Amino acid sequence: MIDNNEDIVPHISTGPRDYRMLPLVCEYVSSGKTVVLPLRGYSMRPYLEDNRAKALLAPVPEILHIGDVILAQLHETGGYALHRITHIDGDTIVMCGDGNLTPEIIQRSDVRAIAKGFYRNGSTKLDSVDSKRYILYWKTWLLLRPIRRYLLYIWRKTMIKGK
Repeated sequence: MIDNNEDIVPHISTGPRDYRMLPLVCEYVSSGKTVVLPLRGYSMRPYLEDNRAKALLAPVPEILHIGDVILAQLHETGGYALHRITHIDGDTIVMCGDGNLTPEIIQRSDVRAIAKGFYRNGSTKLDSVDSKRYILYWKTWLLLRPIRRYLLYIWRKTMIKGK
């Protein structure tokens, strides 16, 4: 589903901590375009899996909401993270990967893009962040935070056996 305003950025990363391409992606998105970015890492599991998902990134809207998945620059590491917003207090944003237990605190000015949807498991069909199924997923996942550690353990054990 690529139109004139949506480009696929080739994946040149050699590992989940290699961010060479992301400043370019951020610059492209800030110019008003959307970008399909292949994802690396396990921080958004179980919904998004390493090397099996792509995010449709768009320019940052004026208003952000709890549940939005954002691409943010992390100043303490110099890297980037695509994580879900769990709390907003003025310009301070708390975000956490679905597969993480520890949140990150950032400022509104650190947000570089917002996810509008995801291509999962090699599909060419976009899972929109506005779909009822997706909204049910993230709201349920946020409510399960107190037991997320155990759910992720079961998920990892099941995924390893399934490979």
